[in-house]
Amino acid sequence: MRSGFVGVVLVVGVVMALRGGDAAAQPAAAGWQGYANAWIAAQAQRVHGQAPRDARKSCEGDVNGDGRGDVVVIYTIEGVGGGDAWTQYATVLTSTPQGYGATMPKEIGGKSVRAVEGCTIGGATVELALKTYGPQDAPCCPSVPGKARLAFAGGALSDTPTAATSGR
Repeated sequence: MRSGFVGVVLVVGVVMALRGGDAAAQPAAAGWQGYANAWIAAQAQRVHGQAPRDARKSCEGDVNGDGRGDVVVIYTIEGVGGGDAWTQYATVLTSTPQGYGATMPKEIGGKSVRAVEGCTIGGATVELALKTYGPQDAPCCPSVPGKARLAFAGGALSDTPTAATSGR
């Protein structure tokens, strides 16, 4: 496992050197995506679910204020316990000189709760673009646009006091 970690760090360093930039400007996608794929697959296996790659979203920025580019990854785990439920999580991949580290995942959406469609990072705040359920919506398909904000502090994501707002 150690050699895989060194390989990820090497890829990140080579890509950054070729671009002539630093980590705060743009995280190397090949580095964080490989790390995220392995981390998410391990979490899905622990809970006996599946984590489809096509349902993932991400946003990049310096969420912890250290001058390095971090990534918030939003992913879905479905089929836990054999059912058709799904839950969305967010985790922060913090960038270090050695590679990336993942924070504990935060549950941010799910079937009959809300569906998160994207994110942006502004300082230590992660803003989620989402849809919530209207009175006529089926459990699969929320339709009311809205936003929610998460704060990143102490190495973890948490809801802000005004966590969710409707788009209308």
